[in-house]
Amino acid sequence: MKMVSELYGRHPGADIYVVGTGPSARVFPRTFFEGRILIGCNMAWKVAPVQYCVTIHPDMNIPEFMDGEAPRPEITWVAGYEKCKGLPPEQLSHAEATFHFFNYRWKTNTQPPQEPSDSGRVIDWVERPTGDWLYVWSSIAQTAANLAANMGASNVILIGCDNAPLDENHHAHHQHTRWKGVDPQHRYMQYYDGIAEVRAALRGRGVNVVAVNPFLKLDMPAMDFERLSQELGVPSVIRGHDVQPREAPPAASGLLTQVERANAKAMRAKEKSARARQERDEIRRRLDRIEGSWPWRVQSRVSSGLHRLRNRGRG
Repeated sequence: MKMVSELYGRHPGADIYVVGTGPSARVFPRTFFEGRILIGCNMAWKVAPVQYCVTIHPDMNIPEFMDGEAPRPEITWVAGYEKCKGLPPEQLSHAEATFHFFNYRWKTNTQPPQEPSDSGRVIDWVERPTGDWLYVWSSIAQTAANLAANMGASNVILIGCDNAPLDENHHAHHQHTRWKGVDPQHRYMQYYDGIAEVRAALRGRGVNVVAVNPFLKLDMPAMDFERLSQELGVPSVIRGHDVQPREAPPAASGLLTQVERANAKAMRAKEKSARARQERDEIRRRLDRIEGSWPWRVQSRVSSGLHRLRNRGRG
């Protein structure tokens, strides 16, 4: 049985890309990945030609174990061995022969059922390579960043690790969600907190963690996402099903969720308002071009009417 530590130091000083399956990956240019070192998260093999892939749910993410998916022997899989123990015998034999395994259940979980286990949330493992132990908390991207640093990366570059939805999209393709009964915004904040924690620890090792996205306007990514979807001919909305719905968490933990929901609503309203202003500005620019195209003798006759149209959206 192969262990993850056999991969350490394989790419000294390299830029290593961690590819997630967030909605931004749906419109990320595929040619960008050519010639780069890629570590995928879960089903990232659907959006990029990853050489490595990390998961703690092999039954749900590995093509060899999924109906209707072709095998991808070119991928080096890195998986938590604990979850592999529950695979059917033939799948377990395949995993033990080909995968690289890591450990992550170090301490007793202190979290309630609707929250991610913190048994593998050990920052010491990120600060320095520690045998076959890798950080695992709220998102597998955190584990992949830890692995990339242990493989020798100087720069860990995140793609498709959005830590947020885009409109109604949670993934780049048809894929399950797993909210465990909590508000998605609550879980996304945990995704962000975890990768920010990993980023700070890797900075101490001289490893940079940055993110790359395909959008050209950071305050309105949903608008550019919709535009890119139209340009590329891909769906602007793909909904996944929740494979682990549960009852809402106790009221004691609900206050933070309410605040996060209110913040998300305010952000959507702000983005909608900005989009409306941009549309009005575009209309005014078009009217200016129309007015400028008229022969000078008739411009004065139409300028007053165009002036009224141009200012109709003011206020």
